[in-house]
Amino acid sequence: MTSLKSNSSQNPEKKTLTIVHLLHPYSKQRIRVGERLGYFPRNMYKSSEIIDEVVLEVYEKGLHKSKDAEELRMAMFAFLNTRMSALFKSEAWHKDSISTKLILEEELKQLEENFTSDAGNDLIMNEDLDDISYHQQNGGPKELPYDESEEGVKTFLGLDQIKTFQEKSDRNALRKVYYKLPVNTSNIVDLYILGKLSFHEIASILNMEVSEVKEIVNSVRETIKNQLE
Repeated sequence: MTSLKSNSSQNPEKKTLTIVHLLHPYSKQRIRVGERLGYFPRNMYKSSEIIDEVVLEVYEKGLHKSKDAEELRMAMFAFLNTRMSALFKSEAWHKDSISTKLILEEELKQLEENFTSDAGNDLIMNEDLDDISYHQQNGGPKELPYDESEEGVKTFLGLDQIKTFQEKSDRNALRKVYYKLPVNTSNIVDLYILGKLSFHEIASILNMEVSEVKEIVNSVRETIKNQLE
Protein backbone atom coordinates (compact mmCIF):
# COMPACT_ATOMS: atom_id res chain seq x y z
CA MET A 1 0.00 0.00 0.00
CA THR A 2 2.98 2.33 0.55
CA SER A 3 4.61 3.58 -2.62
CA LEU A 4 8.27 4.55 -2.81
CA LYS A 5 10.30 5.85 -5.70
CA SER A 6 11.75 2.80 -7.38
CA ASN A 7 14.77 4.51 -8.86
CA SER A 8 17.67 2.07 -8.40
CA SER A 9 20.12 4.99 -8.67
CA GLN A 10 18.67 6.65 -5.57
CA ASN A 11 21.20 7.28 -2.79
CA PRO A 12 21.44 3.86 -1.02
CA GLU A 13 21.78 5.30 2.49
CA LYS A 14 18.92 7.77 2.04
CA LYS A 15 16.76 5.04 0.54
CA THR A 16 17.45 2.73 3.49
CA LEU A 17 16.74 5.42 6.09
CA THR A 18 13.42 6.25 4.44
CA ILE A 19 12.34 2.61 4.76
CA VAL A 20 13.58 2.39 8.36
CA HIS A 21 11.07 5.12 9.21
CA LEU A 22 8.30 2.88 7.85
CA LEU A 23 9.39 -0.11 9.96
CA HIS A 24 9.10 1.49 13.39
CA PRO A 25 5.30 1.57 13.90
CA TYR A 26 5.02 -2.16 13.09
CA SER A 27 8.07 -3.06 15.17
CA LYS A 28 6.92 -1.07 18.22
CA GLN A 29 3.48 -2.65 18.12
CA ARG A 30 4.80 -6.22 17.88
CA ILE A 31 6.92 -5.54 20.97
CA ARG A 32 3.89 -4.01 22.71
CA VAL A 33 1.79 -7.09 21.89
CA GLY A 34 4.55 -9.37 23.17
CA GLU A 35 4.73 -7.45 26.44
CA ARG A 36 0.97 -7.33 26.97
CA LEU A 37 0.54 -11.04 26.28
CA GLY A 38 3.41 -12.01 28.57
CA TYR A 39 5.90 -13.17 25.94
CA PHE A 40 8.43 -10.41 26.59
CA PRO A 41 9.48 -8.88 29.91
CA ARG A 42 8.69 -5.18 29.76
CA ASN A 43 11.41 -2.98 28.27
CA MET A 44 13.52 -6.00 27.35
CA TYR A 45 13.42 -5.26 23.63
CA LYS A 46 13.65 -1.97 21.80
CA SER A 47 12.36 -1.31 18.31
CA SER A 48 15.46 0.64 17.33
CA GLU A 49 17.79 -2.22 18.29
CA ILE A 50 15.85 -4.83 16.34
CA ILE A 51 15.66 -2.58 13.28
CA ASP A 52 19.40 -1.92 13.57
CA GLU A 53 19.88 -5.68 13.11
CA VAL A 54 17.73 -5.55 9.99
CA VAL A 55 19.75 -2.67 8.57
CA LEU A 56 22.99 -4.52 9.35
CA GLU A 57 21.75 -7.57 7.45
CA VAL A 58 20.79 -5.36 4.52
CA TYR A 59 24.25 -3.81 4.40
CA GLU A 60 26.04 -7.13 4.85
CA LYS A 61 24.16 -8.53 1.85
CA GLY A 62 24.56 -5.34 -0.16
CA LEU A 63 20.82 -5.13 -0.71
CA HIS A 64 20.75 -1.35 -0.21
CA LYS A 65 22.74 -1.07 -3.47
CA SER A 66 21.36 -3.97 -5.49
CA LYS A 67 17.62 -3.46 -4.93
CA ASP A 68 15.33 -0.58 -5.83
CA ALA A 69 13.26 1.12 -3.11
CA GLU A 70 10.19 -1.12 -3.41
CA GLU A 71 12.21 -4.34 -3.42
CA LEU A 72 14.29 -3.13 -0.47
CA ARG A 73 11.16 -2.18 1.50
CA MET A 74 9.77 -5.69 1.04
CA ALA A 75 13.09 -7.29 1.96
CA MET A 76 13.41 -5.22 5.14
CA PHE A 77 9.85 -5.97 6.26
CA ALA A 78 10.53 -9.67 5.62
CA PHE A 79 13.72 -9.55 7.71
CA LEU A 80 11.90 -7.69 10.49
CA ASN A 81 8.95 -10.09 10.46
CA THR A 82 11.35 -13.06 10.67
CA ARG A 83 13.07 -11.55 13.70
CA MET A 84 9.81 -10.77 15.46
CA SER A 85 8.43 -14.25 14.82
CA ALA A 86 11.63 -15.78 16.18
CA LEU A 87 11.38 -13.65 19.34
CA PHE A 88 7.79 -14.75 19.98
CA LYS A 89 8.90 -18.40 19.67
CA SER A 90 12.07 -18.11 21.76
CA GLU A 91 10.43 -16.05 24.52
CA ALA A 92 7.17 -18.01 24.75
CA TRP A 93 8.40 -19.70 27.93
CA HIS A 94 7.81 -16.43 29.81
CA LYS A 95 4.07 -16.99 29.52
CA ASP A 96 4.32 -20.19 31.57
CA SER A 97 6.82 -18.95 34.13
CA ILE A 98 5.83 -17.63 37.55
CA SER A 99 7.26 -14.25 38.38
CA THR A 100 8.98 -14.21 41.79
CA LYS A 101 8.36 -10.46 41.81
CA LEU A 102 4.61 -11.02 41.60
CA ILE A 103 4.76 -13.65 44.33
CA LEU A 104 6.68 -11.26 46.61
CA GLU A 105 4.23 -8.44 45.91
CA GLU A 106 1.31 -10.70 46.80
CA GLU A 107 2.97 -11.80 50.05
CA LEU A 108 3.74 -8.23 51.03
CA LYS A 109 0.15 -7.27 50.29
CA GLN A 110 -1.07 -9.96 52.68
CA LEU A 111 1.30 -8.82 55.42
CA GLU A 112 0.58 -5.15 54.93
CA GLU A 113 -0.43 -3.23 58.04
CA ASN A 114 -3.46 -0.99 57.97
CA PHE A 115 -1.17 2.01 58.09
CA THR A 116 0.46 4.19 55.48
CA SER A 117 2.71 7.25 55.59
CA ASP A 118 1.74 10.77 54.71
CA ALA A 119 4.06 13.35 53.16
CA GLY A 120 5.66 14.00 56.55
CA ASN A 121 6.33 10.28 57.08
CA ASP A 122 3.74 10.17 59.86
CA LEU A 123 1.75 6.92 60.12
CA ILE A 124 -1.87 7.31 59.10
CA MET A 125 -4.63 4.74 59.39
CA ASN A 126 -5.79 3.73 55.90
CA GLU A 127 -9.41 4.57 56.71
CA ASP A 128 -8.31 8.10 57.57
CA LEU A 129 -7.25 8.49 53.95
CA ASP A 130 -10.94 8.62 53.08
CA ASP A 131 -10.87 12.18 54.41
CA ILE A 132 -11.22 14.52 51.43
CA SER A 133 -8.09 16.44 52.41
CA TYR A 134 -5.99 13.46 51.38
CA HIS A 135 -7.57 13.36 47.93
CA GLN A 136 -7.63 17.01 46.98
CA GLN A 137 -4.23 16.88 45.32
CA ASN A 138 -4.85 13.58 43.58
CA GLY A 139 -6.09 14.09 40.03
CA GLY A 140 -9.09 12.19 38.77
CA PRO A 141 -8.67 9.03 36.74
CA LYS A 142 -6.33 9.68 33.86
CA GLU A 143 -7.71 8.75 30.47
CA LEU A 144 -5.39 6.49 28.55
CA PRO A 145 -5.21 7.92 25.04
CA TYR A 146 -4.93 5.82 21.91
CA ASP A 147 -1.44 5.04 20.84
CA GLU A 148 -0.43 4.88 17.18
CA SER A 149 -1.53 1.28 16.75
CA GLU A 150 -4.98 1.79 18.22
CA GLU A 151 -5.56 4.85 16.06
CA GLY A 152 -4.62 2.61 13.14
CA VAL A 153 -7.16 0.02 14.21
CA LYS A 154 -9.77 2.76 14.55
CA THR A 155 -9.19 3.87 10.98
CA PHE A 156 -9.07 0.26 9.83
CA LEU A 157 -12.57 -0.25 11.19
CA GLY A 158 -13.91 3.06 9.94
CA LEU A 159 -14.58 4.08 13.53
CA ASP A 160 -12.64 7.34 13.30
CA GLN A 161 -15.72 8.99 11.79
CA ILE A 162 -18.05 7.93 14.59
CA LYS A 163 -18.35 10.62 17.27
CA THR A 164 -19.80 8.25 19.85
CA PHE A 165 -16.63 6.18 19.62
CA GLN A 166 -14.85 8.88 21.57
CA GLU A 167 -16.36 7.41 24.75
CA LYS A 168 -13.81 5.88 27.08
CA SER A 169 -15.72 2.60 27.28
CA ASP A 170 -15.49 2.21 23.50
CA ARG A 171 -11.74 2.78 23.50
CA ASN A 172 -11.26 0.25 26.28
CA ALA A 173 -13.44 -2.28 24.46
CA LEU A 174 -11.42 -1.87 21.27
CA ARG A 175 -8.18 -2.25 23.20
CA LYS A 176 -9.37 -5.45 24.89
CA VAL A 177 -10.60 -7.05 21.68
CA TYR A 178 -7.48 -6.09 19.74
CA TYR A 179 -5.10 -7.60 22.28
CA LYS A 180 -7.07 -10.84 22.44
CA LEU A 181 -6.28 -11.62 18.82
CA PRO A 182 -4.00 -14.67 18.29
CA VAL A 183 -0.37 -13.62 17.79
CA ASN A 184 -0.18 -14.71 14.14
CA THR A 185 -3.47 -12.99 13.36
CA SER A 186 -2.51 -9.71 15.02
CA ASN A 187 0.77 -9.87 13.10
CA ILE A 188 -1.12 -9.87 9.81
CA VAL A 189 -3.30 -7.00 11.00
CA ASP A 190 -0.23 -5.04 12.10
CA LEU A 191 1.50 -5.59 8.76
CA TYR A 192 -1.63 -4.33 7.03
CA ILE A 193 -2.41 -1.37 9.29
CA LEU A 194 0.98 -0.22 10.55
CA GLY A 195 3.27 -1.62 7.88
CA LYS A 196 0.83 -0.33 5.24
CA LEU A 197 1.43 -3.46 3.19
CA SER A 198 -1.04 -4.76 0.62
CA PHE A 199 -2.62 -8.21 0.79
CA HIS A 200 -0.23 -9.36 -1.94
CA GLU A 201 2.80 -8.04 -0.09
CA ILE A 202 1.77 -9.67 3.20
CA ALA A 203 1.10 -12.96 1.43
CA SER A 204 4.56 -12.80 -0.12
CA ILE A 205 6.30 -12.13 3.21
CA LEU A 206 4.35 -14.81 5.12
CA ASN A 207 4.28 -17.33 2.27
CA MET A 208 0.48 -17.43 2.28
CA GLU A 209 -2.25 -17.23 -0.33
CA VAL A 210 -3.50 -13.70 -1.01
CA SER A 211 -7.09 -14.85 -0.53
CA GLU A 212 -6.19 -16.23 2.90
CA VAL A 213 -4.63 -12.95 4.04
CA LYS A 214 -7.62 -10.99 2.79
CA GLU A 215 -10.03 -13.36 4.54
CA ILE A 216 -8.17 -13.01 7.86
CA VAL A 217 -8.08 -9.20 7.69
CA ASN A 218 -11.76 -8.97 6.82
CA SER A 219 -12.65 -11.50 9.50
CA VAL A 220 -10.81 -9.49 12.16
CA ARG A 221 -12.52 -6.30 10.99
CA GLU A 222 -15.98 -7.88 11.31
CA THR A 223 -15.16 -9.59 14.62
CA ILE A 224 -14.06 -6.34 16.25
CA LYS A 225 -17.06 -4.46 14.87
CA ASN A 226 -19.43 -7.11 16.21
CA GLN A 227 -17.79 -7.04 19.63
CA LEU A 228 -18.19 -3.28 19.86
CA GLU A 229 -21.87 -3.25 18.87
